[in-house]
Amino acid sequence: MFSDLEDKDLGVHIEMSDDGRYSATGIGTISFERESGKPFILKEVMHVPGLKKNLIYVVMLDDKGYDVVFSKGKAFLCSKTNGEARKIGVRVRNLYQLHVDGCAAMAGKAEGLVSWDDGELWHRRLGHLHHGALKILQQITIGLPKGTLAQSDQCKGCTLGKFLKATFHKKDSRTTTILERIHTDVCGPFLVASTVKHRYYVIFVDDFSRKCWIFFMQKKSETYSKFCEFKAVVEKELGKKVKALRSDNGGEYISDEFKDFCKAEGIQRELIAPHNPQQNEVAKRKNRTIVGATWAMLHDQGLPLHLWVEACNTTVYVQNHCLHRILGMSTPEEAYSGKKPNLSHLRIFGANVYMHVMKDARKKLELTAEVGIFLGYTDTPHNYHVYLQDNGKTIV
Repeated sequence: MFSDLEDKDLGVHIEMSDDGRYSATGIGTISFERESGKPFILKEVMHVPGLKKNLIYVVMLDDKGYDVVFSKGKAFLCSKTNGEARKIGVRVRNLYQLHVDGCAAMAGKAEGLVSWDDGELWHRRLGHLHHGALKILQQITIGLPKGTLAQSDQCKGCTLGKFLKATFHKKDSRTTTILERIHTDVCGPFLVASTVKHRYYVIFVDDFSRKCWIFFMQKKSETYSKFCEFKAVVEKELGKKVKALRSDNGGEYISDEFKDFCKAEGIQRELIAPHNPQQNEVAKRKNRTIVGATWAMLHDQGLPLHLWVEACNTTVYVQNHCLHRILGMSTPEEAYSGKKPNLSHLRIFGANVYMHVMKDARKKLELTAEVGIFLGYTDTPHNYHVYLQDNGKTIV
């Protein structure tokens, strides 16, 4: 956060309420870039690496020529010289939090214990969807709050999970009907195996609707069987046939078994040229957005990495219900099924969940609720996957 920092021993020790003592190792200037108005600049800020939270003393702001006003759960900074006032923070339980980076709001995992603005709340519920798409989604879906959804300058999950060195843009082509072309790609191996030993996943993306399906695998050689499973589901659901399949030249796609099956079913193979992943950019870009949102959700809530399968599944589910650039004012789910998606049942991945314990499963005076972690959605609407940390099981 420092725009300039001088490393030196200040001989200053910060003493906390837990009797911990932390040394200041430098001093510098911090400039908080705001969406509107001038930057908020703090000079002579001490760098104390041992602290886990950034702290600011109100008395120091007073010494620097500012009045601080606390009113209705908000903090305002007022200049004593020109009277200019700006909102700088919000109340989070019994503390006021400086509103400069959307990541400090992690006061607790339980959704009800965190004082997020509606914008940040739905940004996380929708798998860290960017705020521009969130505003449009308000107009074309049901269940989102009305009015302007506030957003912070920076999101911890997006910074840790989606940070990119550069972007690559290509013009998309698009077919005219559903299942006319399917894009596919395998992602993995993941360094951490899932709870059921999965290390890969394969996706299938419909070129027309851009709806995505994801299947998890222990080995890449399972790709053929997953394609057969996908094909049977979508063709029976729509009464149409898959006409073309676009993929790279990976061994999982060019086996004799795979080739013979596609030939027998009349499926045209579109194998891209070697070392030209841009020709399969629809699937490649989809993989990048899935992995980015997955890491954002896991890091945002501090969850173990072996839950990446559940996070990927949730990412695909919510992205199918969100805007897609090539579809304009529509979502993949609406383009595929013709139905406007309802988002009112969405929750933040990794949030604490309290589940009622049925009477026949408990004795008198035992707890009537059990605490778990929300891990996503099932194929049945409004049913949820919940992870029980005590026994490592996932239930519905």
